[in-house]
Amino acid sequence: MNDQPEHPDEDEYEDLLADLRDAGRLEAVPAEAMAAAKTAIVWRTIDGELAALTYDSSLDDLATAGVRSAEPSRLLTFEAPGLVVEVESLDAGARRRLVGQLVPAQAGRVEVRHGDGTTEVEADDLGRFTVDDVPPGPVSLRCVGATATVAVVTDWVVV
Repeated sequence: MNDQPEHPDEDEYEDLLADLRDAGRLEAVPAEAMAAAKTAIVWRTIDGELAALTYDSSLDDLATAGVRSAEPSRLLTFEAPGLVVEVESLDAGARRRLVGQLVPAQAGRVEVRHGDGTTEVEADDLGRFTVDDVPPGPVSLRCVGATATVAVVTDWVVV
């Protein structure tokens, strides 16, 4: 048995190099699309601090597939300096229900941006909030706590 990895012959290298050269000849991305993409990146957190996704239970579900049945909900945690946003996404038929909490606990305002627009709700003194009737698809939350000097905006995730 040969433990040495197989090396492609010279013809295979030439084929690979030809494919790489051809990849550079593909149609260029339109300038308008590039400008729109760059603008979207710049403006995505212009009004707040970015809260990065630090936990997603669906990734745990993939790691433990076969160990337990699929959960009827999904837990997400977003972290920014000074504020953590915990969200549970629940299946509500054709729509989603988001139940969350601001940590540290504080009253505030939460805007859920989604495919149908924006839904705004109040977080109570314990930081708890609920958003019903969210369409499935990408969502991002913009949170302004009572003690905050700047809004916190979460990464976009698909629920």
